[in-house]
Order: sequence, then C-alpha cells, then structure tokens
Amino acid sequence: MKNYNNIKIIGVDNGYGNIKTASTVSPTGISAHINEPTFGGNILIYNNIYYRIGEGHKTFIVDKVTDEDFYILTLAAIARELNQAQITKADIHLATGLPLTWVGSQREAFRKYLLKKDEIQFNYKGKDYQIRFVGCSIFPQGYPAVINHLRGMSGVNMLCDIGNGTINIMYIINKKPDESKCWTEKFGVNQCVIAARNAVMDKFAVKVEDVIIEMSFAEEQPI
Repeated sequence: MKNYNNIKIIGVDNGYGNIKTASTVSPTGISAHINEPTFGGNILIYNNIYYRIGEGHKTFIVDKVTDEDFYILTLAAIARELNQAQITKADIHLATGLPLTWVGSQREAFRKYLLKKDEIQFNYKGKDYQIRFVGCSIFPQGYPAVINHLRGMSGVNMLCDIGNGTINIMYIINKKPDESKCWTEKFGVNQCVIAARNAVMDKFAVKVEDVIIEMSFAEEQPI
C-alpha cells in the first residue's frame, strides 16, 4: 500500500485461485449466508449478508463481473491491507489487473464493476471499515512485475505468469512488449490439481481432497 496526498493506493491481484495484496494472500473461496455462521473466521458482513472468505477456490469464470463474488473478495483484500496499517477509514485508489489478452475487452466493465459505489461500509473480522473509492487503474497481469526492468531486457525475453486459472505469456523484444505476441491460455494450477486428483482416483480408487494435493505441491522442494 502506498500513500499519495492522503489517498491509499492499494494493489489487488484478483486471481482465480488467490486474492493478493502487497502484504496478504487469501484463496478465492466465498460463500454467502443469510444468518450469522456458527463458526467465526474470515467473515465479511455487507448489506446484512455474511460472506465466508478464503475456504477453497472459486469456480473459474472468464468474466469476473458475472457475479458479486470478486467485488466482495476485493473488499476483503482491501480490509486486510488496511488492517496491516491499523486503518479502518480511507480514500482508496485501486490498482488491479486482468489477463493479458482480455484487458482490452474487459477493462472498462471491470473498472465500472469495482467502482459501482463511491462510498461503502462493511465489517470484516469484527472491524467496521469505511472506504471511499477515488479511482481504479487496471493493468495487464504480469506486466507490472517487469515494467521497471525493461531497460535491461535487450533482445528477446518472455514473461510467463502462471496463475490458478490462466497462463499469461508476453514477448518483450528489445525492451518493449510485443502486443502481437501476447497470449492468455485457460490453463493453470487448478488444471494440474484436477489431473493429480484424477490420477489418484484411476490408480487407487480413492478421492483426494484438493487441499491435500495443494499441500503436497507447497511442500515440494527443488532437488
């Protein structure tokens, strides 16, 4: 999170598998409840609906504005980042991203979706938050990670951003992105999890929960 003229600039990576900020990361799982859940945890309350955040992963959808889930997940991400600075009230400028080749067609709709309300109040993990949106910048996913290093990218370079639901590939030729050589593939870590689960089922006739597979990926160490 950056501060500029009393405006908090918060980067939110609205991934298909995880929602990330500079300081936090949470799975995209989200479920809505009319009544207060029995067990606490990552609960966000908005418009008298209780949302449990971070258990599992949201089902892949190409267009993130299809439902309210990514809006609620973004609010939770903002709250987590503000909590790091012990702030509950702020003017916010969002910085987020979309898959490389989908930015052109989805940017304005996603910006409108995230800025649908100028001011909003909600409760997250027992704290009340009051935020005012003052702007939103949307970038091609992966590109912000290299933009400050372009001067050293002579010749042919490739950026590969592997996410849960997509892989973004960009060629950088002589320090400049080549828009004609950018691709977004609907293939990512989630497809690897599905393949691993199916392989275990085929060989041992046992269903393995996704969380077990993900834990095994995380525990793998390079040789």
